[in-house]
Amino acid sequence: MNKAENRIAKTGALFLAASLVFFTVAGNVFAQGNVSENLCGPSYDKWRAVGKLAAETALDLIEVRDRTRSNLEKSIVVLSNAGYANVNEESTEAALDGLAEKTGTSRGRKTLVEIHSAPWTPLWFSAYDKGSGRCSYLQVDASEAAKVADGGSKVSPSLFGVKASERIDAEYLFQHPDEYKTKFESKIFGGNEFRIVTIANAVAAGAPACAVRAFEFHDHYCPGVTSGILMAEYLRKHFAPGKGKYFVHSVQPWCKEDALLALLNATPGKRSYAVSYPTDEEKKTIAEKAQDACTVVYRQKEGPEQWEGVVLAFVRVETQCPKTGNVVVDKLCADMWYLKNMDKPENFVKVVKSFELPEGVSPQDWTRPGKDPLAMLGLLE
Repeated sequence: MNKAENRIAKTGALFLAASLVFFTVAGNVFAQGNVSENLCGPSYDKWRAVGKLAAETALDLIEVRDRTRSNLEKSIVVLSNAGYANVNEESTEAALDGLAEKTGTSRGRKTLVEIHSAPWTPLWFSAYDKGSGRCSYLQVDASEAAKVADGGSKVSPSLFGVKASERIDAEYLFQHPDEYKTKFESKIFGGNEFRIVTIANAVAAGAPACAVRAFEFHDHYCPGVTSGILMAEYLRKHFAPGKGKYFVHSVQPWCKEDALLALLNATPGKRSYAVSYPTDEEKKTIAEKAQDACTVVYRQKEGPEQWEGVVLAFVRVETQCPKTGNVVVDKLCADMWYLKNMDKPENFVKVVKSFELPEGVSPQDWTRPGKDPLAMLGLLE
């Protein structure tokens, strides 16, 4: 055997040995269970059982008697941060399946709403009855959750350290702002009062799917995130993406950013979203005609490597909502007003200036340190 043949033989032997090791390890993994179970722990049945118990307990609290599938599908909205919140280092996503199974709620009907949260926040569940306006709240006690077996046995109502039930439909809250100011300040829903009240009422009123996506990501519904939803709708209708994507540069950031991130799929990770935080002194230099300018949006033109853009302003209008001193109720009133006008983005979003970038210049070039698109567009005094 010559040297070349000898090297080939040794390489083949090494490859065969490595392959045997790989398939032995893989065989052991699959013999123990599927890959996801070994990566995440055998907790699916446990958290599915928790979700089912949460659904049953939540429906009991708001006294839902007709639990036929057809009635539940029409009347119940469920909100939870399951899947985002971890409990004792375990994923809780399977609880969503238990909730859907017992309540008939679903993503497609926009009645199973997944609220964004940090993984270290408490796991909670809420059920809202559109007919009665009653809403229940359950919060999981992590120490009790540790007692539940992996298969879901030993799951009991003691799992929920916080339980509450209140009427929260918008019309009722508008009539009782003082009473509910005290209740909300006492954190009857574990500090989640604003997110639950606003999102539950918006979904019950028929919020469009795009709005629900924005609420979920932002973790509550406020007039600030509404401005981003309206901007996204305006762009879709009047400034559709050229080659399939936008580049967004927020020059006056607020809650709208979360809606734009969720609805335009433009993100910093994809090098298509930038944010500048102007100082109060810098804001004073903005020209009168551009006072409301807040977001620069670019799209790529067909043909040569060139971009065009628009400077957008959001025009705030008077909603006629009374000021009751109850922040949750006052913002809810504005939310519901905007919801009725969400199909009219032209009433709120205005183009301050349209422009084109020089050929070969990208939006990233206008977001470098020391660059200000408003200055380059002659929109500063």
